[in-house]
Amino acid sequence: MKPIVQLVDEWAAFEEVSEQPTVEAFCRYYLQKQRPKPKQAGKKGERIMNGAYLLKTLGRILSAYSLYFRSAVNHIGIPPAESFYYLNGLLHLGEVRKSDLINYMFAETTTGMEVINRLIRENKIDERTSPDDKRAKLIKITEKGISALDEYYKISGKVVEMTFKGIDDDILTDCYEMLKYCEQRNSAIAIELKNKPFDQMYELAMADKV
Repeated sequence: MKPIVQLVDEWAAFEEVSEQPTVEAFCRYYLQKQRPKPKQAGKKGERIMNGAYLLKTLGRILSAYSLYFRSAVNHIGIPPAESFYYLNGLLHLGEVRKSDLINYMFAETTTGMEVINRLIRENKIDERTSPDDKRAKLIKITEKGISALDEYYKISGKVVEMTFKGIDDDILTDCYEMLKYCEQRNSAIAIELKNKPFDQMYELAMADKV
């Protein structure tokens, strides 16, 4: 295959997984793909430990962000942080079923329904019967919900600044690009595996076709 043809194919694959298909982002994506794959033989334990350390680091960063964000929400007296996550998710998804939003949030059905129904009562989410299935309900964010999101975004921006103080912009961009595939893959399969026994969940998650 000629290099230019290979480059076009790589760009096409990149566009499918990137929300911002810029030349700079493509270069990081392509160089990351060229890194030598870790050898599996005799190194599974090391790979698991590396993954565990990464998850611990990401988890601690997210926990710090959540602590700051909850404090900010309480300080300005707006509804709980969960409202922000659900409204933001619904704005991203558009008009969907309640179950679609709950799955997107990786939430348990009971917990998700409680948050959604509260937001409906607050007129931040609108609910209507689906024209295609009279048994199903569709939800979408309202103007009041969007206004509430604007307030959340203002404080969320400050919390993001606090969380990544002292970290170079290039490092943030590189980390995002390198971990984006992992996030997209797990976002897709986690919903499908959500209610399966763990043994079956593990087998399906580790299958090459997933």
